[in-house]
Amino acid sequence: MGKFHAAKLTSSPDVDFIGCFDIVSDKAQEVASEFNCRVFRSLTEFIGEVKAVCIAVPTQNHLECSLPFLENKIAVLLEKPIAPDLDSAEKIVEAARKNNAVLQIGHSERFNPVYQAARLKIDKPRFVETHRLASFKGRGHDVAVILDLMIHDIDLLLDIIGSEPSSVEAAGVGVITDTLDIVNARLTFPTGCVANITASRISLKEMRKLRVFQKSGYISMDMASSELESFILTEPDSPLAKNAGLFSRFNLPDGRVIVREDIDIPSTDSLQLEINSFIDAVKGKHPPAVSGEAGFSALKVAKHIEQLCIEYQKNL
Repeated sequence: MGKFHAAKLTSSPDVDFIGCFDIVSDKAQEVASEFNCRVFRSLTEFIGEVKAVCIAVPTQNHLECSLPFLENKIAVLLEKPIAPDLDSAEKIVEAARKNNAVLQIGHSERFNPVYQAARLKIDKPRFVETHRLASFKGRGHDVAVILDLMIHDIDLLLDIIGSEPSSVEAAGVGVITDTLDIVNARLTFPTGCVANITASRISLKEMRKLRVFQKSGYISMDMASSELESFILTEPDSPLAKNAGLFSRFNLPDGRVIVREDIDIPSTDSLQLEINSFIDAVKGKHPPAVSGEAGFSALKVAKHIEQLCIEYQKNL
């Protein structure tokens, strides 16, 4: 993952990519050779040399890798999830807050062009359904599928609805591994919105879909195929209904009309957009798009779901 970050950073005219570090020296040297940069021998060597860093290390190392930078007011882009546990996450967020350091968490789906286009159309959702399914890769199964995959959709839900859930129900099991491989959770929010989310890493077909049902209509996002469908409930004399084509308009018995809206999705690089947003945050143009607090909230919900699933398995 760090190599991908390096490629995006070096392509930015606003970045002077000076070096990298990896505990596996051969990997660091490979990046240095490809991107013509310096190999640092330790994290502390960066202090005084850089204004910002991207950290793409195993989650269990997030705290020890991020604190030296945050405590020296160096901006940090930290891969998701923010930490393996809430105590570590709280320490990371507090270090950023105390030292007034920029901290952005790498929930890259926030920068998916499908989600960004749909986000503008979401208004007071009533029901949300997500499916994030992947085939078994044979790696990364030291953590539950919740922190591996589901946390993407947890973050999107919290962003869409604007609050943490007031109640959570969940069930999940390990099938191939000793950790949770497939999980389903039902989240109820203070607004009354209910979200049903499913994540699996043992599916035959891969899927990254999010559907939003609201008073004004229905929005379907396919993050994998970059497709967005929007169906809007409107009056027959509205400009939207009048301009709808024959196959984009559906008349309801009560006189109202459902209009299918065609939305063009630009071909963009989510990781590059994430990097660019981080750069702008470092330059003071805007706050981090995914703050440390947002990363903490997503992890808090994820750990709640994980604990419920552990209790569920005890009864099997």
